[in-house]
Amino acid sequence: MVDALAEITVFLALALALALLVERLLEVLKSLYDVFDARLNLATYWSRRAADIADRLERRLRVFEYVSPDAVRPALNKVYELLLNTQGGYSGTALVLSGDLVRVAGVRLGCKIVGMAVGVALAFWLKVDFVALWKPPAGLPHAPWQWIVDHPSSTLIASGVAIGLGAGPVHKIITAIERQQAARNAPSSKDQKQ
Repeated sequence: MVDALAEITVFLALALALALLVERLLEVLKSLYDVFDARLNLATYWSRRAADIADRLERRLRVFEYVSPDAVRPALNKVYELLLNTQGGYSGTALVLSGDLVRVAGVRLGCKIVGMAVGVALAFWLKVDFVALWKPPAGLPHAPWQWIVDHPSSTLIASGVAIGLGAGPVHKIITAIERQQAARNAPSSKDQKQ
């Protein structure tokens, strides 16, 4: 029992360390991209992209001509939260897109994609499989998503995506695994009555 617990602890520590490694790698790659962006003066490219997106949004969002500014404000807040990763606070009534906002969103999306690809590669290389920890012991009913467990490559991909998204999602998965293990090991109400 102690050996199994130590093995699970080392496994989860490895997964968390890999997630932190991916985060640091993405920071280095983002810094390199910033240098590349500055040297090639890609600000004009991002400004052009912002103008194209603004034109497309203007054509598609004609409905906002008939809506009051107070009704539009929640939608604008959501857009700014997505673009700037901020929490509300925008009080304007017009959506303003700039090259910097589009660049931030593009770089963030690119980092997520690269991070997930690196995470999947690490999961396949090191055989990191979170779903294996969720398998019910023999004799217990199978989970509704049992078909995923029966395909190891899909569980490795899911584990790799979690690692690629960073330490936050991995920590949430570890917490969920711990809760499930505690619930599994807790005596049921029938056992307590006897």
